[in-house]
Amino acid sequence: MIRSIAEVVGRAERMEQRMRRVTRTGRMLSIVGSIAALATIGVATLPVVQDRLVAFFVTRQVGRDPAALSADGLRVILCGIAPPAPSPHARTCTAVIAGQRIFVVDAGTGSANNLDQWHFPMGRISAILLTHFHSDYIGDLGEFRRLSWTGGRHETLPVFGPDGVVKVVAGFNTAFAQDDEYRVALDDGSLATAPLTARPFGLADAAERRTHMARRVILNDGALRITAFQVDHEPVYPAVGYRFDYKGRSVVLSGDTAPSLDVVAMAHGADLLVHEAQSDELLGSVVQGLGNAGKARLAGQMREIARYHTTPVQAARIAEDARVRLLVFNHLGPIPPDNLLTRSIFLRGVAVTRPAAGWRLGAEGMTIDLPAGSDRIAVSSVR
Repeated sequence: MIRSIAEVVGRAERMEQRMRRVTRTGRMLSIVGSIAALATIGVATLPVVQDRLVAFFVTRQVGRDPAALSADGLRVILCGIAPPAPSPHARTCTAVIAGQRIFVVDAGTGSANNLDQWHFPMGRISAILLTHFHSDYIGDLGEFRRLSWTGGRHETLPVFGPDGVVKVVAGFNTAFAQDDEYRVALDDGSLATAPLTARPFGLADAAERRTHMARRVILNDGALRITAFQVDHEPVYPAVGYRFDYKGRSVVLSGDTAPSLDVVAMAHGADLLVHEAQSDELLGSVVQGLGNAGKARLAGQMREIARYHTTPVQAARIAEDARVRLLVFNHLGPIPPDNLLTRSIFLRGVAVTRPAAGWRLGAEGMTIDLPAGSDRIAVSSVR
């Protein structure tokens, strides 16, 4: 006997809950996975049931909003954690939600897809902030452009960055112009709102850049202040980090940088510091392995990157010196530490430098909430 739609849905939800408890991962089942689970118990047999189930699960998942705050404050979501080396993870990207406004800092390859899978409200993104223009930090800029536009954005999308952002933005607008015309033909959306709009800001000039602590407030409306500050990523210049201050809570994103007193100064007293981290021990092993495999050119390129990044121990020391409440490692290089061996190598010496309660290893989907009017820090995951 065919059960009612309500009973089918109820059984589906109970099965999903049981599978969540068994796996202990907290990951949402996919629509296809949920329907496959129903098929195994013999309840999704008629076309009308199948069709309604698909509609139900689409509505249920798309209706989730990882940017919706239960209490006013700051929320930080890691949407990409990897460096440019081959990896199953998206490259560096961080979403910062301040009250009702959404900002995306950097647009690493694969990060827009992550947010889209998590049903992030792409059409509500207020602006993208770029720290610098390495390929792994701008690779998904076109996808953010497209997904925010098709997601309901009604004006051009501002892209803030240091000198050079105009060239980057113009290139993506040119590359996606043909795609805009195809998509507008299927919808009533306006072509005028599709593009990105560059918002450059200046820092120290070339003669000052090695000695001058350069800062630029790029937004200040009384409740929210966003400050860009120079970091040391030579030979890459310009390169910046960002600090967000909102209703008494604060978040600092280092961008790519060697150990920098500028980061210490800007992160002083912050609730959260999201800092890049590269294990020189892992890097040495990777370089050796590449050399043994006859990849001399790539091994040489990898060897050079050690001088303009920060080790986990150095990042922990920066957090200690700045009296940061929580440090989260991001841009996990040279390869994300995805197993016990690589995590052990990556984190060597960190616990000696900073108490274990004061740091976390970043992960895709990691969410850190800083409610206004509170000193609470809550860590969870959107996955």
